[in-house]
Amino acid sequence: MQKADKERFSKFIKLARENTCNTVYPMSIAEGFQDGDIFTDCVEQPTFALFWHVSGLAYLTGRPTDKYLDDIYRLMKNEDGTNPRRFVLELKDEEVASYFQKKENVEEHPRYRFRLQEKETLEEGLPDGYVLKEVDAELLTKIVGNIVPSSFWRSDADFLEKGKGYCVMYGVEVASVAFSAAISSEQVDIGIETAEAHRRKGLAVIAAKKMVAYVKSIDKEPVWDCNAANVGSRRTAENVGFEIMAEHAFYKV
Repeated sequence: MQKADKERFSKFIKLARENTCNTVYPMSIAEGFQDGDIFTDCVEQPTFALFWHVSGLAYLTGRPTDKYLDDIYRLMKNEDGTNPRRFVLELKDEEVASYFQKKENVEEHPRYRFRLQEKETLEEGLPDGYVLKEVDAELLTKIVGNIVPSSFWRSDADFLEKGKGYCVMYGVEVASVAFSAAISSEQVDIGIETAEAHRRKGLAVIAAKKMVAYVKSIDKEPVWDCNAANVGSRRTAENVGFEIMAEHAFYKV
């Protein structure tokens, strides 16, 4: 399996756009908006492409032979101990999925893909003591959690240059944040995180609606995916106006 040079990433835009699970993450790499790697059988005439985003999310377009699936599996389990980040492979192709389902140490989990519905949703005000602010360099250093900009971007400077985010603040504390986790020329994937002490107050919905409004204002499509087990993210998505449109699986060691 070959690793493509960044100078040739644009050759893979067509394959990125054809991914059946998600297009914004593969496109973000192929178009050069965010960091990642592209692996293939042949750079000049690829029959498949593996897009491995800086966040650790990976997407496969095409159907590689078992020889190449073996290479992908080695990346997934970090066989040589040199992988710089996690490897979580999202798949919809049943034949390829069956390869990983047979591996004893590989976990399979369902994941939902959402689509924004063009309908009115109720406007909600912030509870007393909370204010909404756009993410800047100072606020970025205060955002903590699992789904945060630092997990999806090479650096704070890269996020501030290309991304966008909104925080619900409680004093000097970031109570909730919605931000661009992945971007392409056509879409923006929205990530959310709410501090445990501030959950169940509707804060994520307010921040996410602000992000949706921003994404639509730049003529791009807001994207939302989440693991099926993440009930909070699903409820937030539905309260913002998203509905489940498809389901696929992700695989990890």
